[in-house]
Amino acid sequence: MPRCLLLALAAVVAAVLALVPPSAAQTATHPGATDSSAAAWAAGDCVRCHEVPALEPASRLDNCTTCHLWIRSVAADPTKRAKAAQVFPLWERYERNVASYLQMPSMAAAMARLEPSWVATYLADPHDLRPGLPETMPRFALSSQQIAAIQSDFAAATVSVPARAAPSQDRVASGEALFAAKGCNACHAFGAAETPPVPHVAPDLAHARDRLSPDMAVAWILDPKAISPDASMVSLGLTEDEALAVRDYLWLAEPGWTDATPLGPAPVAAARPVAWPELEEKVFGKICVHCHMDPAQNQGRAGPGNDGGFGFAATGIELQTYEGVVAVADKLPRVLLERREEAHRDVVSYGERPVALERPERPGMPLGLPPIPDDDIALVLAWIDQGMPAE
Repeated sequence: MPRCLLLALAAVVAAVLALVPPSAAQTATHPGATDSSAAAWAAGDCVRCHEVPALEPASRLDNCTTCHLWIRSVAADPTKRAKAAQVFPLWERYERNVASYLQMPSMAAAMARLEPSWVATYLADPHDLRPGLPETMPRFALSSQQIAAIQSDFAAATVSVPARAAPSQDRVASGEALFAAKGCNACHAFGAAETPPVPHVAPDLAHARDRLSPDMAVAWILDPKAISPDASMVSLGLTEDEALAVRDYLWLAEPGWTDATPLGPAPVAAARPVAWPELEEKVFGKICVHCHMDPAQNQGRAGPGNDGGFGFAATGIELQTYEGVVAVADKLPRVLLERREEAHRDVVSYGERPVALERPERPGMPLGLPPIPDDDIALVLAWIDQGMPAE
C-alpha cells in the first residue's frame, strides 16, 4: 500500500530537477469515479505509491516510486551523478538507501480484476500478499464510508468475463502439474506448497481464491492483458482446459501454510555508548525522516507522519533533526516495538500465513516497511537511556 512513504528526498529532487527531463502528466479518470470516491482515494494517500485511475498522478516530489526511480537513474548516469554529488554531500547515502518502492503493483490492473468486497476487507486490515516485495500496504485510518466509496470504484472498473465451469477436485492434480510445467512457480508462491526459486514481486497465489472470482481467475490466466493493458503478468499460452485446471489447483488444493516465525525476546538497550550521529545515519535519517520531515529543510513539506496522511491526523512529530527526535523520545520505544509485533501480519516470509492480531489505534513504525532491525532498536533504547547525547 508502501509502505507510500518515502519523501525524505524531496529537497534533493527539487534542487536537481534539471538533471532529468520532466515526465509527462498522465491524467486518467475512471468513469465510475465520483467526488466522494476521489476524496476517499486522496484521504488514503494512494497516489504516494500508485497511479490511481480516479486521480491525477502525484508529482515526482510526492510519489515514492517515481522519486526513487529518478534517484536510481541519476546514479546510473556519471554526468548527472557527479552534478548531484556536488550539490548534496549525502548523495552517496541516498543511493545506498534507495532499495524500496521501486516496483508497485498496477492499480488499474487491480481494479479490473479484484473482487470489490475483498478490497473493502483488505483496506480495513491489510496483510502481506507478496512475500518477495519488502513493502506492504500501509494500514489506513479510513472510515467505512470512505472504504465503501473505493469499493464502488473497484466495482465499476471490474471487467466482465465469461462464465466458466465451477472448480472441480477432478482437475486439481493436473493443475498442480501444469503449475510447475508452465513455469508459474518461477514467479509465484502458492503458500508453502510452491515457492519461486528467487524472491519475486508477484503475489502468493494462495490468496487468489479470496481476491478473485473463479471466472476471473480463468480469464486472467488465459490472457492477463485482455483484462488490463497494465497487467505485468504475461500470457503462458494455456488452453481453456489447462487454465481451468490451474485455477482449480489454486482454489481447492491445500497451500500448506506454516505459522509465522515467533517473535524473539524484545530487544534491550545496547551495552555501549551511542550518540546522535550514529542514530541519524542508521535509523532516523535513513527511515523515519521519509514521513516525519522538517518543513524548514524540505520546502515546507512535513511528510504524512508529521502533517497527517493515510487517513491519520497530523502529529506534529518531526524526526529529521536532533531536537525533533528528543522532543518525542519517550514515544519511540512503543511505536518501534508495535511495528515489530504488527510485522507478523504485515510482512511475512514465503509459506507463512499472516496472523490475525489486535491492532493498536495507531500503527507501529515504519509504516509500510519491515520493522527496524532489533540491533538498531537496541541502539535507540541505549541512546535514550544514556540521556540522548548529541555527540
